[in-house]
Amino acid sequence: MAGGPHTRLANLNNAQDATLSNILLDNLVALYDWGLLDRGQFYNIQIPQSGIYGGDRHKLRLAGDPNYASGQVWEGYRQNWVWESGIEATTEQPTRISGVFVDDTFYATGNVTKPFYVDYPNGRVVFDTALSSSSAVQLEYSHKWVQVIAAQGVPWFRQIQQGSFRNEEGFQVNDSGGWVQLGQTRVQLPAIAIEVIPARSLEGYQLGGGQWINNEVLFYVISENHWECTNLMDSILYQNDRSIHLFNPTSIALSGVFPYNYRNELNENAIPSGLYPNMIDNFFYRKCWISESRGNEITQLSPELYIGSTRCSTQVKAI
Repeated sequence: MAGGPHTRLANLNNAQDATLSNILLDNLVALYDWGLLDRGQFYNIQIPQSGIYGGDRHKLRLAGDPNYASGQVWEGYRQNWVWESGIEATTEQPTRISGVFVDDTFYATGNVTKPFYVDYPNGRVVFDTALSSSSAVQLEYSHKWVQVIAAQGVPWFRQIQQGSFRNEEGFQVNDSGGWVQLGQTRVQLPAIAIEVIPARSLEGYQLGGGQWINNEVLFYVISENHWECTNLMDSILYQNDRSIHLFNPTSIALSGVFPYNYRNELNENAIPSGLYPNMIDNFFYRKCWISESRGNEITQLSPELYIGSTRCSTQVKAI
């Protein structure tokens, strides 16, 4: 075809590949999600187990979902269930989900009598065939303490749910309180929402060519108490003046080692291939430098809702 470099877009191989802003977002969400988990920020739920305010945390409740028949979807009091392994900060490891109890009968993962799959991000078990609404469904599992998400859509599409640790307050009652909201449109606190501002500036790398790309990253920390909000903001600010490695999300998608399939079920090769450290090792993209971290004041929006924000600058030689 006629034409040359002057007829093509520069620094773009495939228009469908992730650009640096999206690569940064995927990596920072994965870094903080794994990093907090790796420092022991998870809760193991055994049978039986009650919360400090009462309630049975090992019991799942019938959840309404327009995509499934009534009785198919049963959810825990907290979403964001743990599938990862190899936690280094503590000898205690997250509980691996091996099966579910229905009316005191255990059904292992992969059974053919009462088949089901586990939706880890939304914290629920989905059965192939609907159960009776009076069924007692129980599960041993682990959930993460902090929900780390991309900031897009948080204020207007997702519903912030307060008091999710207090499962005695109507959790087992259908259509009750904050649990009315679908799991996939619910943000449980505490949460860190991350936003990457596309290429703030570019600067030359060397005389022979190449450019540094400078971005700003915003972290919104939402919590139910001031101490927790402060603690998470400090944890983010402590990452200043360091470099991190980035993985290539396009390569991961093409390889098929992403942890979840289309319905948030764990892929067979998620462990160990889908673990964050292994994605960095096997799908390395480039180094990223973090600098100029700073925090803003915490604002109390209501008696039990606090929001603070931090930001940092990143620099990547991507061109």
